[in-house]
Amino acid sequence: MRTSIDQLKEFVEKFENFSQWEKSDQADYIAFFLTTVAGKESITASDVQKCFDALSLKNYNRIAAYLSENSNSEAGKYVKKDRGYRLDLRRFDEIKKIAQNEPEKVEVSENLEKLISQVKEPQEKGFLIEASSCFRIQAYRAFIVMIWILTMDHLKRYIFKKCLKEFNQALFKNPDKRVKKIVKLDDFNDLPELKLIEMARSANIISNDVRKILEEKLGIRNSAAHPSGVGITGHKATEFALDLIKNVLLKY
Repeated sequence: MRTSIDQLKEFVEKFENFSQWEKSDQADYIAFFLTTVAGKESITASDVQKCFDALSLKNYNRIAAYLSENSNSEAGKYVKKDRGYRLDLRRFDEIKKIAQNEPEKVEVSENLEKLISQVKEPQEKGFLIEASSCFRIQAYRAFIVMIWILTMDHLKRYIFKKCLKEFNQALFKNPDKRVKKIVKLDDFNDLPELKLIEMARSANIISNDVRKILEEKLGIRNSAAHPSGVGITGHKATEFALDLIKNVLLKY
């Protein structure tokens, strides 16, 4: 039984603020655990209550009524079995999808938190925290766009403060004369992002490897920022963010 309790605790730890969820949602996820991880054919109100006790959660006094009510209606979340209840397939699949995705989201959240703690500029740190919230709700396109905006802003400010002379020299040699010289920070807005990256490389401000990373990520940002048939997964969004934070925000 000790092993089952440890597994239960490990399972609910995947989900953010589980202890604050509605009792009915907590019961559904516990029912999912009992029939998938613990291997029970069906569950009873007593089974669920024991899990509430093991997790030190406040009692769900209506658990028996909740299971019964949700097995007696077409839209209910449970199916009645001889010895108890099982989740309706629709609710089961919904929880299964979330349970499979949650470990990745938790890992990304933890990785982002570690990196965010290393960012010293308060406004950048606040922006990163807001972007990580987009990831948590699977708004991956918004997440990617926000990370890109922050990366470009960071690079512009770094160049303006540390390497403006070198950048302007590279810009002067450039045959595209739309922008001849950066005088104030806002002047960067007149440069296409790809041109900004090229000039930063020409001025030896960024390495060739960083240039490649930025150009690749610019393509992903463009796909994420416009309606298209290109799917944006949590894995792609994760790689996008961690690559830029490590190689630009924390490097320059």
